[in-house]
Amino acid sequence: MKRIYLLFIFFITGLFSFAQTYNAQVENVINTVNLDSLIYQMRNLSGEDEVVINGETTSIEHRVSNWGNNLAAQYIYETLENIGLEPTWDLYSMNGVNVYAVQEGSVYPDEYYMICAHYDAVDYYCADDNASGSAAVIESARILSSMEFEYSIIYALWDEEEIGLIGSADYAAIAASNGDVIHSVINMDMIAWDGDEDMVAEVHSSYTANSNALSDYIVEIDEIYSLAIEPSVIIPGAGGTDHSSFWNNGYAAVVVSEEYYGGDFNPYYHTAQDRIAVLNMDYFHEMSKLCIASLTSFCEPILNTPTIENEISVRNQIQIYPNPATTLAHITCQTQGHTQITLLNSMGQYLSTLHNGEVMGGNLQLELPLNSLAKGMYFVKMESTKGSTILKLLVK
Repeated sequence: MKRIYLLFIFFITGLFSFAQTYNAQVENVINTVNLDSLIYQMRNLSGEDEVVINGETTSIEHRVSNWGNNLAAQYIYETLENIGLEPTWDLYSMNGVNVYAVQEGSVYPDEYYMICAHYDAVDYYCADDNASGSAAVIESARILSSMEFEYSIIYALWDEEEIGLIGSADYAAIAASNGDVIHSVINMDMIAWDGDEDMVAEVHSSYTANSNALSDYIVEIDEIYSLAIEPSVIIPGAGGTDHSSFWNNGYAAVVVSEEYYGGDFNPYYHTAQDRIAVLNMDYFHEMSKLCIASLTSFCEPILNTPTIENEISVRNQIQIYPNPATTLAHITCQTQGHTQITLLNSMGQYLSTLHNGEVMGGNLQLELPLNSLAKGMYFVKMESTKGSTILKLLVK
């Protein structure tokens, strides 16, 4: 059974749709969540490997707030910046620093969905608590920052969770005071320990705002995309981590975690023995997929398709053959003037420019080698003075 409830309720809300349908872009995001990338970030954050911060090679020895953890904060800041986001260094007190970045939505830029985790720790390493959740936030930013969404996304890493949820409490209180519209918060805290290998994840929810609808939505994502996680929804859930800062300010929020109540909690919790070697990487991968897929679905990914009027005006100007293709595709365009042709992946993300310039004589012929492309669906987008169109290209 995919749904394991300690308390089962029906909660009717207009914010989340319970009649979800399969979305190929969400599936593609799931397939893009990369375990090597997740492990790379977890190793860096937990001090297993050297990193480059401020142009110097060093190690993040620890992330303990009262020992000084600004090195970890700076690493997160630079990582988000290198992804292409504009992070905020939120120095909310003499010792506390939140780091977050906002990706603006195209349709509802003032309405937000958040994915978050705390990056501070209580000892050396602390890979599960909570380099795991922090790595998953960074992975979500790596994948989603190059996509377009209707709603804005907040990628947030909190400080001083371990000494009283101080960083998230500061942010949530200011957001509520400003009237910020945050539709939901997915908090990830300790998502890499699965000692009995049953793939059960706890989703801690509450009666605050639409939190129960949010937890139901996450379970549906798990079912629709046949993920390996077995979600256990707990209502009311534990409040000992950063999602409760948002409950306290009237926002819908959940925390996704290993089995805190279910009897399979990390025995190395809050010790220097909490290291990658004792964790379950398959579980970590699947937990990250579930949270990132849920966020993707919430925010309504946009595939940049042309308007019907533009499509009609130029649909016959471009052809691709053979299609499906294996090693080489031919593209012919009957057009004049400045024309740009680009290759997009199945999520509508830019891959390469095939042509960008004037077309003389009304005829453009291109060859597209396919040897470097993985099998799957792609899009060829043509933009000219007369409009734009997109054709599908299947690589077999």
